[in-house]
Amino acid sequence: MAASFCQASGWRPRIICLIRRWLKAGILEDGCLRENTEGTPQGGSISVLLSNLYLHYVLDLWFERVVKPRMGGEAYLIRYLDDFVVCFQFRADAVRFREALEKRLQKFLLRLEPTRPN
Repeated sequence: MAASFCQASGWRPRIICLIRRWLKAGILEDGCLRENTEGTPQGGSISVLLSNLYLHYVLDLWFERVVKPRMGGEAYLIRYLDDFVVCFQFRADAVRFREALEKRLQKFLLRLEPTRPN
């Protein structure tokens, strides 16, 4: 999926190839190399790049193009790396957004961290 976002962004094929290779690379822990079966390791250097890439399409653009025009009042999204805060003028808009957000994230096999405050 990361490759398709990169292609949509017009990234060069060499960059896309490097990201694919990085995702297929194993993980070295305690001197043992193990296969990486899903995603990127927590704290891995590629994680920041990929989270920003994903969230730009999955969250930022969606919020500006789809969510904001449907809100009854003002709405703002503030994002830093993979953290974000969303502000709404009306509580009803916040409730609608939360429901839509969960569906949006599921579409991309993502989820909110359940231990983080809502």
